[in-house]
Amino acid sequence: MASVIQGHGTEDIGSVIRRRNSTESGLLHEQAEEREQHKREAARVLALEEEKKRLQADEEKRAKIRKERELQEAKLGQIVRSSMKVICESALGRKVNLPGDEESEVSKLRKELDDMKTRCAGSSTSSSLESLRQEKEALQRAQDQGSGEQRLRREIEDLKAKAGGVQEEKNDDLVALQMQVAELSGFRKTLDERNVELTSLKAENAHIRNEFKDLRDEVVHLRNEGKRGSTAVTEKSPPEEPSRGKVKTSEAMYTPKDLEGLHKAYKEALVQKELALCEAEALKERMARMRASKYRQSVRKTGCRKATPRSLKTALNVVEIESDGEKEVQDDVVAMERGHTIGDVARDLEEEMHKKFRERRMKEVRAEKKAELEKMCVDEEISYIKLDQAKTDIVKIRARRDYDEWLKTKEILDDDHHHHHHHDYATSTEEINDE
Repeated sequence: MASVIQGHGTEDIGSVIRRRNSTESGLLHEQAEEREQHKREAARVLALEEEKKRLQADEEKRAKIRKERELQEAKLGQIVRSSMKVICESALGRKVNLPGDEESEVSKLRKELDDMKTRCAGSSTSSSLESLRQEKEALQRAQDQGSGEQRLRREIEDLKAKAGGVQEEKNDDLVALQMQVAELSGFRKTLDERNVELTSLKAENAHIRNEFKDLRDEVVHLRNEGKRGSTAVTEKSPPEEPSRGKVKTSEAMYTPKDLEGLHKAYKEALVQKELALCEAEALKERMARMRASKYRQSVRKTGCRKATPRSLKTALNVVEIESDGEKEVQDDVVAMERGHTIGDVARDLEEEMHKKFRERRMKEVRAEKKAELEKMCVDEEISYIKLDQAKTDIVKIRARRDYDEWLKTKEILDDDHHHHHHHDYATSTEEINDE
């Protein structure tokens, strides 16, 4: 539902944005046209001003030329009058008065020039007034256009403010919807994580229960073996941990009460696991003690077998040998009091045997070449990396195998010796009874 509401909100916002963009594009187009018109009007006004300046320059130039011409004509008139006066006086032999400037042709021409100047001044004044009128009209149009542009800008700003308010409202609604969707997705994610955690806890609880059951069966088996007094107690390897692949999440929903119950069950299973591990450690210590005592018994049995009693005197010697074994036991007790337990003695013996087997195997492998070592690695199903590492790995594997075979052989020999010892002891007893 949130996604549908979000979709509608997105569509409304998109339509509003498109309308706003179309309105803004239309207004921008009108503004561009108005700016172009304003530029054209300004160019026209500039052209008129330039034309006015050009006309004024031409008028000034004509006036200057006219003044220069008048001055030149005045000078020429004076020269002509002076020359005419000289000629007349020389011809008549007396002084002659020439007519004044008002009656001369030059004066007439000057008057005509003055009239023409007056008419030109009137026409230039009327043309300047016309140009000023046109300039005034152009300025008024430019001012009206500027006011229209300002009015359009204000309208555009008003439209933008209205569109911004609508956009803000839509944005607020969209943010609220997004927050709701994020909250729902977070809740869903939390539930999925709880389901995954619950599934993993169930799987781990089942694994712990199976492991505890196996340990309990192992403890019962070891207790039964101890009650039967067997001489060989083999240590059962712990059950293999099931492959931890990707846990398939369940679609079921669990309440906090169910999770709390499962958490308590998980804690109880962990406590049971710790107890089982402690018991397993105790049984391992007991097995190590049994191995050490078994090794000492095998040594004593070997001494007894070498001195099998066939008479009362030899039987007494056997008793003395057994007393020597008891002395060794007392020495072991003293060693335990000094801080060395039976488990430590058994581990020391095991390490010593491993060391011997490793040394013997290292002597065999030390002189081998790379090809032989690669073949040995293939036989032992390991990877060849370096020469020294390959030698070390092969020696460890074969020494371990030799130790296991030696342990099995020793157990078989101990059982045979035990059987022969009982048989010889029974025979000697019968001989003693017969005597």
